[in-house]
Amino acid sequence: MLEPVGDPAMSPLTFARHRHGLLIDGLADRAAPLARSDHFTIWGLMPEQCDADDIVVVHEFCPEQIDNNIGGYVADELLPLLARARLSLSPPANGYACSEQETFERYVGAIVRSIDGNERRAWHRFYDNTLAALHPTSTSRPSNGAADFNASFRAIYAQVAALVGDVKCDCLLDVATCFGFLPLYLATAEGAVAGAAAGAVARRAITGCDLNVALVALAEDYRRTRGIPGVAFVHADILAADVRSGLAGSGGPFDVVTAIHLLEHLTPAETVAAVANLWALTGGRLIVAVPFEDVADPRFGHRQVFDQDRLQALGRLTGGHCQYFEYHGGWLIVDRAGTAGIQQEEQG
Repeated sequence: MLEPVGDPAMSPLTFARHRHGLLIDGLADRAAPLARSDHFTIWGLMPEQCDADDIVVVHEFCPEQIDNNIGGYVADELLPLLARARLSLSPPANGYACSEQETFERYVGAIVRSIDGNERRAWHRFYDNTLAALHPTSTSRPSNGAADFNASFRAIYAQVAALVGDVKCDCLLDVATCFGFLPLYLATAEGAVAGAAAGAVARRAITGCDLNVALVALAEDYRRTRGIPGVAFVHADILAADVRSGLAGSGGPFDVVTAIHLLEHLTPAETVAAVANLWALTGGRLIVAVPFEDVADPRFGHRQVFDQDRLQALGRLTGGHCQYFEYHGGWLIVDRAGTAGIQQEEQG
């Protein structure tokens, strides 16, 4: 998932056509754009002596389109457009160039903030739209073949809800929660409906934790403003030796612990440590999901790839009962002895 906040660098200059039409018309009157695509136009601030950071990005999205799928447009359309535009520009000074992941994250955040003069209201719109798109009946789709993050996570989150519903779960921990969409989904009617097919009806205490304090603050502010009960967001590092004591106030160990699209962001050594800590926090069921990639995608900060053998090997390290299946990537489910749940056939 995306992490476009908490960056100490200046937010890239980004205009929304629906809000900044007067400024954009002024740009168009004075210079030709450096590059243009269906949803983005790039201008140089000083066309005669412009370097790669002296640009303005204009986007065509209206407020109703600002949701997690913005990441797909940035990854598949804006990043290649920026690379093409920068061929004619001076490169940033040594030590100041952003990585592909940093560029991706900064522009996702900048696009969200550009849609409203009030930053909190802009982020709340982003949350509202994304959670609506995660609803099982949603039919929203991105145009021009951009990656449909919402559809993928709509399926993934419904699968998580069903797996949580298989077992007794009064308290749940979502690790590396990012924007907190999974805890918010599980706490709302959408998640309850998805889990009800497997018998999940009682309200539970849900905690989302993340290493990024800015993301935690965004999620907690949205939860508090919208009055969503049963959810809390806290700062925690799953690689820290004291992560269990740091989460003690949240009620650990937890009946269910989820780590959805976390492990691909770690090194192999960090992965072993993370799984050990995840298992230590788990009182009943651990749910791990990873994407399948031929090569780790640097745009999203991915550092390693997985297959069935690697996931199952990690599961065996826990000593729990392991299940593996594939659905929008690979899944590892590990249950402690005595966990009441629906047992799938173990593969491998």
